[in-house]
Amino acid sequence: MYKGKSVAVVVPAYKEESQIEMVIDTMPSYVDEIIIVDDASPDKTVVVVQEKMKSHPRVTLVVRPQNGGVGAAIESGYQTFLDGSHDVAVVMAGDGQMSPDDLPRILDPVVEDEADYSKANRLTLDYSWDDIPRIRLFGNMVLSLLTRLATGYWTIGDAQTGYTAANRRLVAAFVKRGMYPRYGVPNDLLVTCALVSAVVVDVPTAPVYNVGEQSKLRPRKVMLPILGILIRGFFKRMVIRYLILEANPVPLAYLAGFVSFGFGLFWSVAVSIDALGSTAQATEVTAASILFIGGSILLVLAVVLDVLFSTVRNTRRSPTHSEKNS
Repeated sequence: MYKGKSVAVVVPAYKEESQIEMVIDTMPSYVDEIIIVDDASPDKTVVVVQEKMKSHPRVTLVVRPQNGGVGAAIESGYQTFLDGSHDVAVVMAGDGQMSPDDLPRILDPVVEDEADYSKANRLTLDYSWDDIPRIRLFGNMVLSLLTRLATGYWTIGDAQTGYTAANRRLVAAFVKRGMYPRYGVPNDLLVTCALVSAVVVDVPTAPVYNVGEQSKLRPRKVMLPILGILIRGFFKRMVIRYLILEANPVPLAYLAGFVSFGFGLFWSVAVSIDALGSTAQATEVTAASILFIGGSILLVLAVVLDVLFSTVRNTRRSPTHSEKNS
């Protein structure tokens, strides 16, 4: 128990025979259940876990019959969590890159009902970025920016971290909607958070590398699928949150901005090419410039409105006295 709440930690594992023992041994004592999900590892991960279970009664092993990806493993762990009665579900990797020392600070916002979803953020100024491989740092920053646009969580960074805590209601929403099966799952979960108006907070954590882990992530291979998740997520959020559930001008501002900016850009390029042959008309240049500049202004306006509305939605009000006693 942690501050009166029952905590289960979901640990997706694939080929972690050298690391999973350390993860189990360093798990804090206040964690009530450690749900290890083996994603059809071809090594001895299952054997190592089964041996540890003899002396660690908190460990539950879920063995997937075939490899589905980290997202599929987390979903299996979440389903096991929902089958039980725990209050909070944490996700920690099976390679030891998520320090248990950070777990209390990740748990606190959810346990204290300040947020539905709490996640680590390694991209803050609280810690040095020197330990993060440069290609991963750059890719994470780009994807974090795009994830902000897709989800509306404009103050949330480090979109690629999987070190999270979620309350029971949100975990049920994750499983009900379905989860992306592979490495884009952190982005996909944030999209779900946006669709159900979950309150999300960041917790600064130190980057952890070189603890014996073997990276299975291939940045070039996962970039395009993640971009697809974010593009679909953006349009779903616009339709569901701002058109169906609310009456909001943000989608119209985005639509007008994209159309005007895109058409103005295309026309400006065409006029520029014509100008090389001295055939461009002044009226065409003016019209193309107005469309381009107007579209840019509309897009900025859309982002500003989105930031304002999303920030208000991502603020958990303090419970009243009667709510505290209910």
